[in-house]
This record gives sequence, structure tokens and C-alpha cells, in this order.
Amino acid sequence: KATIYVEDHDEDFSTTGATGKLTILNGAEKTEVPLEAAGNNLLVAKGEVKLSKGAKVVAAITFADKSLVNVRFAIK
Repeated sequence: KATIYVEDHDEDFSTTGATGKLTILNGAEKTEVPLEAAGNNLLVAKGEVKLSKGAKVVAAITFADKSLVNVRFAIK
């Protein structure tokens, strides 16, 4: 599973009502997995997530107030 911890300036940020998705690029393979709130400041991927070395990942999160955040990272 993939888990995202959401913080704002080192303070937990509520994920209540938040939704999103992870887009994972492993070479030419593209996988999208939904995210859902799972605690005070947690989002978890619902479904199988394969994160290989060198994979590129984008987390697109929509919070309850309809604000949108995109985070991009690479697996090392």
C-alpha cells in the first residue's frame, strides 16, 4: 500500500472529505490508483501499488474545501 501523510508547516492537516489519485509511471507502464482519507492526516491508495526504483509518481489530492494539490516525486 501507499500512504500519504499530509502536513502544513509541520502540523497535521485534516484529510477528512479529501479524495485523490496516484498516477504511477514505471517506464512505459502507467497505473492510476484512487486515494481516500484514512485518519486525521492520512490518505491511502485503494488497490495494488507497484513502486519500482526510478518510478515517477504524481499525487493529485482534492480537499473538502475543493482546493487541489498536486505533488510529484520519484522513487529512488
